[in-house]
Amino acid sequence: MNVEPDAPDAKPYGNWVDPRFLMAGLFIVGLVPLFSTPVLPLIDFYNHLSRFYVLSHIGASDLLRHYYQANWTLLPDIGVDIVGTPILAFVPPMIAGHIIAAGILAIIFSGVLYFNYALTGRHSLLIALLLLPLSYSYILNWGFANFLLGLGLAFWAAGWWIAHRERPLLAVPVSCVFAVLIFLCHGLAFGLYGILVAFAEIGLFISAPVHRPLDLVRSLCLVAVQAIIPLAFFVWWMGFRGHGVVDTDLAAFSPQVHADVRLVKLVPRILKRLIPIFRVEEGPAYWFDIATFLIQAGAIAVLFWFGRVKISRPGWPVIVAALMTVGIGVPKLFGVGFITDRMPLFAALVLLGVLAVRPGRWDRGSRIACGVLIATVLVRLAAVATTWHTYDESYREFRSVAAAIPRGSLVMPVNYGSGNHETDVPRCEMYAPMLVANYDQISWLFAEKDQQPLLLTGRLKTSLNALHLRYKPGHEGEYTRYMSDAIASGFDYLLVCNAHLLTQPFPSNASLIAQTPHFALLKAKM
Repeated sequence: MNVEPDAPDAKPYGNWVDPRFLMAGLFIVGLVPLFSTPVLPLIDFYNHLSRFYVLSHIGASDLLRHYYQANWTLLPDIGVDIVGTPILAFVPPMIAGHIIAAGILAIIFSGVLYFNYALTGRHSLLIALLLLPLSYSYILNWGFANFLLGLGLAFWAAGWWIAHRERPLLAVPVSCVFAVLIFLCHGLAFGLYGILVAFAEIGLFISAPVHRPLDLVRSLCLVAVQAIIPLAFFVWWMGFRGHGVVDTDLAAFSPQVHADVRLVKLVPRILKRLIPIFRVEEGPAYWFDIATFLIQAGAIAVLFWFGRVKISRPGWPVIVAALMTVGIGVPKLFGVGFITDRMPLFAALVLLGVLAVRPGRWDRGSRIACGVLIATVLVRLAAVATTWHTYDESYREFRSVAAAIPRGSLVMPVNYGSGNHETDVPRCEMYAPMLVANYDQISWLFAEKDQQPLLLTGRLKTSLNALHLRYKPGHEGEYTRYMSDAIASGFDYLLVCNAHLLTQPFPSNASLIAQTPHFALLKAKM
């Protein structure tokens, strides 16, 4: 069926209300899962948050200066550090975490809507609705805060470029600033911004009534100008990185649990690539995510069939390019991993960004499809909120155990099940970093010289180096040896999460001094 051509906003919501207020209301509803729990079960997030805390308090804390060192420099991965560090100077860590997470989600939500409006000329509550479950994405659950912030800014910058490209004296300088900010947030997000604007230019050229190749060349050159400063930063960074820095990626040398990864065991390895696609909106279980993915895809297909939505004409090259990125198999880029896992989220956001929704009265089939989408979104939000709320109990247990550790103690996390995203084992990675921000204790944090503006020093660095030398990952179920090696390397305490799932004894060189249903606290024997 034919769809009406793109046109300026026809005020489908009437003159009595600005649709942007309705979109803001939808976003507030979408924050319910975020505020359903005192601790967000996001794998890397609190490690970053505690780094912000250290950076904001190290100048006034002799304790922190013994173990950490600020290392501010231009890096393609410090966007949230720049924003989060001043926030942590004034706001309690647990509140600051929710504020920062909500801010990142707001930038992504509003950025995609702005990009969509710039491309189609219309506001759409349907696009806003579909963005809500994507807020709780596979990538958010990883806690990739800098990438998500950079991705949101990329959509804002692409929308700005499309809206102002006819005025290059204004558009180019502002876009160059956007490009630098995106690069400082995340190098990969900057690359995806380049895809957005370059292929949007191709789409605008193809859909223009007059096709002059020189116009396309001129537009692409103006896009390329935006990359000059970020590429210069990148060349400098490549020469800067990797000068004898100790690997502080705890997962690189800690024991892992693989036996509970269900879907990966049931299909060939190549089908593992489907997990980030079907779980691009990640909920409580595989079956739930796959079912709701298919239901939403089917409802959107019905809206396409009845002509209620279409891909805007300039958006075709953009969505084709975004879908091609899903097939990328690069393990690392710009110094970060999990590249393949990030692309389905980018493609899904691009799809919503290029959809044009036809205003006017809807037929019965379209109303049913829209109702199915509304119900699915509400069910997904409720499921995420319910799942996240279960971490309230484990957080209370953590607080009781953490209170038994003396101030300034060196604590090593032992996270049973860590390192696997696709697992039924509850997440533990949030807790040990909280010891630093909430209890004045000392623990491992992300502190790569070429990735974060923080270095580890003193006894913390010495103990981590010693653990690297002692413990070599091998077979599954080596937690006893790992804990013994951590104690021998100089750590005062071990915070064992999911201790109830361990089938091996605690090491002989440590004493159990506190235990709850999910945690155990071990102290080194003198």
